[in-house]
Amino acid sequence: MPLFYRVVEGVIIASLWAMTLPRRTLASRKSVPRVLLFLLAGTAFFDLEVYKARAAEVTALVLLPPLVLMSVILHEVSHGWVALQLGDPTARNHGRLTFNPLKHMSFRWTVLFPITTVYLFGVALIMPKPVPINPNNFEDPRKGIMWVGLAGPAVNIFFMLFFSILLGSGVVPAHGVGSFIRFLLTALIIINMILATFNLLPIPPLDGSRLLIGLLPPKFGFYLIKGQRLGLGLIFAVVIGTAVFVGMERVFIPWIEFVWRFLGLDVNDLYRAFGE
Repeated sequence: MPLFYRVVEGVIIASLWAMTLPRRTLASRKSVPRVLLFLLAGTAFFDLEVYKARAAEVTALVLLPPLVLMSVILHEVSHGWVALQLGDPTARNHGRLTFNPLKHMSFRWTVLFPITTVYLFGVALIMPKPVPINPNNFEDPRKGIMWVGLAGPAVNIFFMLFFSILLGSGVVPAHGVGSFIRFLLTALIIINMILATFNLLPIPPLDGSRLLIGLLPPKFGFYLIKGQRLGLGLIFAVVIGTAVFVGMERVFIPWIEFVWRFLGLDVNDLYRAFGE
């Protein structure tokens, strides 16, 4: 039976990707993706045996996607805000200096992509619409791109440290409702840690490449800007290669444990979050 659910889920996900093709290639009604998502949720409900889970586990499952989206939105808004401070109002003019998730979401990358990566690798990778910037509005375009790129990971690191202080302060008890709050704080720390780490990779269009544009000679920065599509393919290749040949848990868990111990946090909270 589990194999049946996996096959059905794979077919539904493939169909959803087909729905994102240009309409001249595939004519479809707007309601079709919604029906497919509903069916996917139904198969996942039985595949994961959610009906056997405790209320706290179900609540955590429902709350985690909004927490991830919140951290991603904060990341993206920070890019636009820093760009505005440096003289570029493009993000503001496009309505991206807002915490309304609909302004930052795209069906393909913010909904379907994380569903696919969870299905294939067990890890949700989410990609919002990039915040538009116009480097020509900066007094120093190369430095402006660098500071805008640094803003996103910096915000995630700030919140990672903020939630770490709350978790490590002892204010939240380890029993009763406090244990659930500690789980959410742990999840927020891990989410922001991964977002900061992943985005600092020096591969375009990730933020790490923007830092290189400001630090490297202009000639190399030009190649990084032109290599956006190639970089996106490289990111997919790295993710798929890591998942298939190494295993995501062998990459993420040691790094998370290292940062956790460096921050002086109780590893028991971490182990409970991973269900160990």
